[in-house]
Amino acid sequence: GLGIVIGLMILSLSMINTKEVSSDTVNPGVYSPDSKPFGSSYADWTAKFWQWYLKIPNSQHPFGDPTGVRCGVMQNGPVWFLVGSAGKVERNCTIPSDKAILIPVINMECSYSESPELKNKKGLTDCAVTGNNGAKISASVDNHPIIDLDKYRVATDIFNVTYANDPVTPTNSNVSQAVSDGWYLFLEPMKPGQHEIKFKATILGDPTSAAPGALIDAIYHITTK
Repeated sequence: GLGIVIGLMILSLSMINTKEVSSDTVNPGVYSPDSKPFGSSYADWTAKFWQWYLKIPNSQHPFGDPTGVRCGVMQNGPVWFLVGSAGKVERNCTIPSDKAILIPVINMECSYSESPELKNKKGLTDCAVTGNNGAKISASVDNHPIIDLDKYRVATDIFNVTYANDPVTPTNSNVSQAVSDGWYLFLEPMKPGQHEIKFKATILGDPTSAAPGALIDAIYHITTK
């Protein structure tokens, strides 16, 4: 009796621990959306992405980098952040083989500093989610298409951001609160060697307001070592 109970308790604990950093069953090498890589949830890591992204000065920012020369700017910690593009880019990037990789296939962030008309968390969330509506997305790793990307859509709670003095986005103050929504690919550390990551996203423009659409088409040639 007691031995069985203790055995079941140990089994259930081991299952919990495994789930914390579990690989996705559908897409091997991708963290499961309900896992907690390095002790933080997917949503928390996407907030950390924006905190990193927004504090990089525009003059050094990897977003506008066509070759990948800025791939290592301000990277620290266990997760390496890649960025999208405005149009088509092909970048080369060397990443330590012990780093996980977080990739924003397409993502949107709204803050009080960038949009002073927004007054509460619901306003921020609606702004971020609406900005992504209608997105068509795809991604592949080493020529293996990522299946069911929609399950990797993540919305955050409210989080704090600090902007660079030369910000990549127009702001009204250097500090703010923000919310993000988007599709993220969160890869486990990759084996040493050469890898290729591709991701694409399109949002059609709004014909009624003549608002432009968005196009992201990024190829990363990754060297892990």
